Amino acid sequence: MNRTKICIPIVEKTKESIIDKAEEYAELRAELVEWRVDFFEGEESEILEIVRAVKKAIKDKDLIVTIRTIQEGGEENGARFDYKGVLEEILKDGYADFIDVEVAYKDVVTTLVEQRDKLTVGGNYSKLIGSYHNFSETPSEEFIFNKLDECRKHGLDVGKVACMPKSAEDVDVLLDSTEKYKKDHKEYPIITMSMGEYGKRTRLYGGLYGSEVTFACVGKASAPGQVELDEVNKLFDGIFSGNRHISLIGFMGVGKSTISAELAKITGRPEVDADVYIEKREGMKISDIFASQGEEYFRDIETEILDELAGMEPMILSCGGGMAIRKINVKKLQNMGDVVLLTAEPETIYERVKDSNTRPLLNGNMNVEYIAELMAKREPFYEEAATIEVKTDGRGAEEIAREIVRLTDNVIC
Repeated sequence: MNRTKICIPIVEKTKESIIDKAEEYAELRAELVEWRVDFFEGEESEILEIVRAVKKAIKDKDLIVTIRTIQEGGEENGARFDYKGVLEEILKDGYADFIDVEVAYKDVVTTLVEQRDKLTVGGNYSKLIGSYHNFSETPSEEFIFNKLDECRKHGLDVGKVACMPKSAEDVDVLLDSTEKYKKDHKEYPIITMSMGEYGKRTRLYGGLYGSEVTFACVGKASAPGQVELDEVNKLFDGIFSGNRHISLIGFMGVGKSTISAELAKITGRPEVDADVYIEKREGMKISDIFASQGEEYFRDIETEILDELAGMEPMILSCGGGMAIRKINVKKLQNMGDVVLLTAEPETIYERVKDSNTRPLLNGNMNVEYIAELMAKREPFYEEAATIEVKTDGRGAEEIAREIVRLTDNVIC
């Protein structure tokens, strides 16, 4: 998966400070710069000149020019400018790589698309980002999907949706909409995000679902919930590092730790057991974490450590039994490399774990029936996550490990 592009906003108020900021941004690790014209307190007649100066200053970075309206979260100051007229002039001038146009203004969209199509013949034109912002709520999955499709059908080069979540579930709606839209329209570029503190997850991991750009800040943010550029780059250096890990998933007792050790021996790669890693990180046993902090806390830690592990040298990663239940974990694991699902029958699992006292989910339920019930609940998640599936019943660790080596195309023995 390609690394998500990073855009950093210029929100200065004067011509001089805008150009100074553009020169500063030229040296930073980001692919795009957005000038938010609605923050500019100068005259409308200066805008075109500033666009040219900013484009020159940021060197090889792409420039997005945006006049965000008050209705969609922009500065009241920007209402002084002729929205349609200014965007038309910028489009005709051709210095901006992208121009943001709010899809609510259908007449503006129609005019800009027609003009862009005429300019395309000459080869010097700006691409159009159709944007929709909702600072009150997160609409339904269907609404988000349709809004992105509206951008595509209107001939806009990129579709963008940003919403305000009121819960973690709202964030899931935005991410699921993004994923589903990209499955249907793989070639159409989209940008999606949730705002505010809840939405931080989308700014860091939206690219794993199909959003192609995230907006980071350097000091002052242009929208609620933006993350500092250094933090975003640090995370992206890990999850988009290209290191090809082999991650083992599956129900407790399928033999992940045993097979992991055998794979490490065969391939010469380091071995990391996620549960052991968490125990060292937290300074307590998994069973104690469950007892004192609860399962949700433990699952949050599982999600966090994948960011730490992603950027390390290629490894064999043995995942806890519940690691693949969360979609975000699956996205990370699949982006890190091969995800191998180890399977076994409930009776096999029972025989392997019946004498263990380190399985908190089986406390008081150590029987084949309960194991089969829990396995059935998890099976769809495991199968969705897996890129490879290997049975372990009645087989030795070396035989299983060598099969995994044969099935993966990223191991050099």
